[in-house]
Amino acid sequence: MPSEEEKINRLPAVNDQSLTSHHSSLHLIDTHCHLDMKEFDSDRTEVIERARAAGIEAMISVGSDLDGTVRAMKLSGEYDFIFASIGIHPHDAKDFSEDIYLKLRGWAGDKKVVAIGETGLDYHYDHSPREVQRAVFEKHLRLAGETGLPAIIHSREA
Repeated sequence: MPSEEEKINRLPAVNDQSLTSHHSSLHLIDTHCHLDMKEFDSDRTEVIERARAAGIEAMISVGSDLDGTVRAMKLSGEYDFIFASIGIHPHDAKDFSEDIYLKLRGWAGDKKVVAIGETGLDYHYDHSPREVQRAVFEKHLRLAGETGLPAIIHSREA
């Protein structure tokens, strides 16, 4: 069975123009990216510029822990076409607290925050107890309902 890397390497290459050349009215939005991650520290600006050059009109940098949420919001303030979601990934649900909930609720009113999450259930690794994941997921959904923002849901083997 091929590894994930081998599967990805077999995908056909996409040049910057091929996505938009046939559909001049095509609008591309990256609805789930993690531009805040440390893996992009050395070339984040270049990655963002390549996405724009490829025709990406907007990006949602998805917060998945408290620090990542803060970085996603910071990026959304630096670029007019980058927006943020705010939330705690199910892997980190064990670290969720009322203080974090209050911070998320306060940030939800920011004009560049467009969604709640990444939230949900991940029973593959069980980095956080399942009952804790469920409770945190419910809090995220309540916040989404209160604010009218959509929820970005992560679901794996749940």
